[in-house]
Amino acid sequence: MSPTSESGLRARALAEQATAAALEADWPRALELNQKLLETSPDDVEARNRLGRALIEHGRLEEAKAAFAEVLKSEPYNSIALRNQTRVAALIEHHTKPNVTTTKTQPRLFIEDMGKTGILRLINPAPVHVLAKYSPGAECELREQEGLLALHARDGELVGFLEPKVGRRLIDLLRTGNQYVAALVSSDPANSRVAIREVLQSPENISRISFPGHHRPAETKERAYVRGTFFRYGAGADEDLEGEEAEEAEEETPAAEEQLDETEPSEEPLAAETDSEEREEEAEE
Repeated sequence: MSPTSESGLRARALAEQATAAALEADWPRALELNQKLLETSPDDVEARNRLGRALIEHGRLEEAKAAFAEVLKSEPYNSIALRNQTRVAALIEHHTKPNVTTTKTQPRLFIEDMGKTGILRLINPAPVHVLAKYSPGAECELREQEGLLALHARDGELVGFLEPKVGRRLIDLLRTGNQYVAALVSSDPANSRVAIREVLQSPENISRISFPGHHRPAETKERAYVRGTFFRYGAGADEDLEGEEAEEAEEETPAAEEQLDETEPSEEPLAAETDSEEREEEAEE
């Protein structure tokens, strides 16, 4: 084997180990592995983005800022670095500490059950420095507030609200026994989104669909990767939540963090309810 091939294999192995460490929320190891990888491959943009994420988790914001700035020197339009640079800047400006991701994640295509899952935009999202505390995949709680359905982070911070029509539907289903789990998909204030999954349907709601606007096949929808056991069994299944890294199957695969965060569809808006959906709701009522 040539030295070049051996070096490439070593770099790939380090990248896989670094991603696995992030999936396990082992940030010290993730930091160490990405640093090692950059020693041998200083131009590895994905490794530098992962390094920046690990530095955020350690609360080393100035170093994280420098890591993303380094990425932008070679790739000025790198969306991962741009978004994280904005996040870090907000945290630094407001002297805010990020909520450290302490629980594991398992890559899994979130949207796969017709009518039981949805990715929804938030209205009246929290200020940028509040949203900046949370990484994509952060667990949220659904709470009814003054007739609207609010999203709160695990630390109690208000993240935003669902649109009234969608919120009212879910409030009614919650009141009649349905149960849901939720996690942030994007903490970008301009496009904050949350993934919600029905985990229990009450007998009273057996004929009702939680997300009538989400009947399209999984492969035509957003690629939102969230911890599998969280959405499969609910928040209490396993205290290991969260994370945003998805396994890199190919070298060109987007950095794991962004497989969750970059889920904007190209052809149609999310959670847009059609006339047929409205008729369905009216029929139920």
